[in-house]
Amino acid sequence: MTTYYAVMAVMSLVILITSLLFFTEKKLNYYILAILAIMAIGNAGYYLIATADTLSVALIGKKISYVGGCFIPPLMLSVIFKVCNISIKKWIGNVLSLYSFAVYGMVLTIGYNDIYYAGVELVKDGDATALIPQYGFCHNFFYVLLYGYLLIGVVILFYSLKTKNQVSRKNLWVLIGVEAMNIVIFLVGRVINPDLEVTNLSYVIDGFLFLYFNRRITVYSLEDNIISSLDKQNDYGYIMFDKNRNYLGANRLAVSILPDLALCRIDRPVSNSQTLDFLQVELDEFEKEKDALFELDKEEKHYEGRINQIWYADRAVGYLFEIANVTDKYKYTKLLSEYNDNLKNEVEEKTAHIRNIQSQVLLGMANMVENRDGNTGGHIKRTSNVIEILINTIRRNHILQLEDKFCQAVIKAAPMHDLGKIGIDDNILRKPGKLTDEEFVIMQTHAEKSGELVESILKDVEDDYFVNVAKNLARHHHEKWNGAGYPDQLQGENIPLEARIMAVADVYDALVSKRCYKEPMSFEQAYGVMMESMGSHFDPQMAEVFEKSRKELEEYYSA
Repeated sequence: MTTYYAVMAVMSLVILITSLLFFTEKKLNYYILAILAIMAIGNAGYYLIATADTLSVALIGKKISYVGGCFIPPLMLSVIFKVCNISIKKWIGNVLSLYSFAVYGMVLTIGYNDIYYAGVELVKDGDATALIPQYGFCHNFFYVLLYGYLLIGVVILFYSLKTKNQVSRKNLWVLIGVEAMNIVIFLVGRVINPDLEVTNLSYVIDGFLFLYFNRRITVYSLEDNIISSLDKQNDYGYIMFDKNRNYLGANRLAVSILPDLALCRIDRPVSNSQTLDFLQVELDEFEKEKDALFELDKEEKHYEGRINQIWYADRAVGYLFEIANVTDKYKYTKLLSEYNDNLKNEVEEKTAHIRNIQSQVLLGMANMVENRDGNTGGHIKRTSNVIEILINTIRRNHILQLEDKFCQAVIKAAPMHDLGKIGIDDNILRKPGKLTDEEFVIMQTHAEKSGELVESILKDVEDDYFVNVAKNLARHHHEKWNGAGYPDQLQGENIPLEARIMAVADVYDALVSKRCYKEPMSFEQAYGVMMESMGSHFDPQMAEVFEKSRKELEEYYSA
């Protein structure tokens, strides 16, 4: 019997280690990771009971094993809410969590009073030991937790299966299978051998199912990330299919262009519709000729698009349609051939429009980078506004002689300053705490990467002046006046002015903003740190700029 408990404990640990090793490239769902870890802890507790020589040791094992019974149900319910796209009020989630902690608090009284176990006996079961408890009144609260959460989860799953077209049926059936399998194992185990603890086996089978399930929702989180990040763009529509041409979703603009998409069901081929038939035709053409470009005319509007493959690791797992409204460009091209002499103003307008699109793409990339970074929410928007405040102060008070062209370039380039973080691993970028020395060295590389990325993207679409300002700002905003910064340890006026201004905005925002690893500084504390750093971290000329911007900055952050 002890062999059974040992094998179950080892297999749970292997499953946990496997999840950590094989999901490093793609995000491992934190709820599932917590479930796998608690399953391993629970099975360790059961093994401790089976090998215990004394009642006190067995009771410790029992308390450890109850970690699974108390905390897996609410975590499982959280996974179900997430998969079913159901949001619950924060206070409801807090109540459910507190109830689990309250029940586990009762568990911890075992051996000290009789509210949870009125009595307990240590007996031999083959070569293993087992606990025979006499349940106290408070043990009923555990049944409420176990069966109540199970009932809520099953109801939500079947409700979503019946009513929610935008939720993957495959994911729902996997979760239903997990719940059903646990019930079956419990009932069969009681029939075959009532004295055998079958929860261990459930944990192991559940662990393998969750590994498979995480692989599925990782693909769907790819869809969610793309759609949520690009849904706010006003120029591009996106439609996704898996490798079997089953519909995975679309953003709002794509649905407005092709309304029949709203009637399509997730994980199913697109419904028979003349307006959607061209998608299958284009996929045929893409697979045959690798021709990724197509055009579409609809309701007096002209669209251009392309097809890209979606990759998971090194495997193609689906297709992404990108559709752009180029009606203005299309009309412009036609008019150009007929009225070439009268189109000078329109050419300038279109050029500005193209540059605006490029700026929107870069801003979108910056937002996607920030969405990956769990520590700096809103940093891009705030630092861009701070830069504008500092520039306006400089110009209004004639502190530095700056050209309008320079000021406009700095304000426009500010949102791009951290683009290089796109190349930083999630384990470092999203770490909810202080980085190790090795991790900080890796994080520092984002400045150099930012400069290279900005230059490569802008060099063929922007003038050299703006490219140079944007590159300097991105690469050198972590340099320090005393030469102690990075990546190039520049000192004094060797640091480009645009980077010196950006450094003030970047550090001030970090001081007065809340991060997952710190609370915000008061304005008074932040002011003291900033002024003390003038001449060491910051250009001493920026002291007057910061001083005269102080009131406006504090009003902005207060709002």
